[in-house]
Amino acid sequence: SSCLSTDIRGTHRLWSAMQFTPQQLTGGVRYGHKCRIGNWSEDMELEEIKLKDYLMQKESGNLMVNAKQMKLERSLRPAGVATTPDGKLRFGDSIMLYNYQSECFLAANPHEAITTKPDEAMACTTGPNVNPCLRNVFIIERADPADGFEGETLHYGQDFRLASLPSLKDETVYYMHSEIFSPLAESKFSRKQEVCWYSKPNGRTLWQVVFPDPKERFEANGLEVPANAAIVVMHVHTRRPLASDRIVYQNIFGTEFEVHAHNYSSLNKTQNLVSEKKGEITADYDLRRLASANIWELVARTTGEAAAEGAGPGLAETQ
Repeated sequence: SSCLSTDIRGTHRLWSAMQFTPQQLTGGVRYGHKCRIGNWSEDMELEEIKLKDYLMQKESGNLMVNAKQMKLERSLRPAGVATTPDGKLRFGDSIMLYNYQSECFLAANPHEAITTKPDEAMACTTGPNVNPCLRNVFIIERADPADGFEGETLHYGQDFRLASLPSLKDETVYYMHSEIFSPLAESKFSRKQEVCWYSKPNGRTLWQVVFPDPKERFEANGLEVPANAAIVVMHVHTRRPLASDRIVYQNIFGTEFEVHAHNYSSLNKTQNLVSEKKGEITADYDLRRLASANIWELVARTTGEAAAEGAGPGLAETQ
């Protein structure tokens, strides 16, 4: 459309004007381009451009809904969990980790990168998915073959690494990692000691399994770790136990919970000084019980008599 205007010298000029409707000017609902009101020609062209852009993205697979579906399909592919006939865990076994507080399984998120690390790292959460898949099945790796422990079974107090499956992301193995709390290394919501999955093994990827009862922890050190039993996963570098609380963590997989390293010990009096005076303990004994946020299970499939002794959540069934 066009309008005729006159300048200060009386010269007539013909100029083009955009005919906006009152609804468009106020940001309200506008007429459709089929109704020949306002900028109907420009609106029609815009609708055609949007349709062409949508069809092009659909053909190339770049639509957001398709990209999200492809990410979910890659991460949720089924994975196998180790079967232990005698109820003992061995290095190389693929297991799941179940937390008593969040009542969920440890999981890695390959689609959320941690950018504060010198090498590639991804987020760590606990999720409600009970089906073994690429993101919640991990492998127990021995940290040092000459660690003084015999055999291939996992023992209390023995250093190990928890590794992701290589097919989770770019055929790269990621290790559960934590480090001393700092402004650049803290959990996303609770601001506690950060736990993530790191692409290179180092001293900060070392962990130990310790007995959950502090009164029996010293005696249990060196014994074999059973599958589907309550344990505490301790970080070797900082001596902080792995934990997961019901701190909501929204991601591409839905509502999950944050994972961090923190000592959720009880606040009751433990009478340490009295026991030290009697000679029952020494000053390095930790007698405070840990809360359920620090209690985990290394979940594997069990058969025979081992399955009859007790089953873990969802997987420890007689086969």
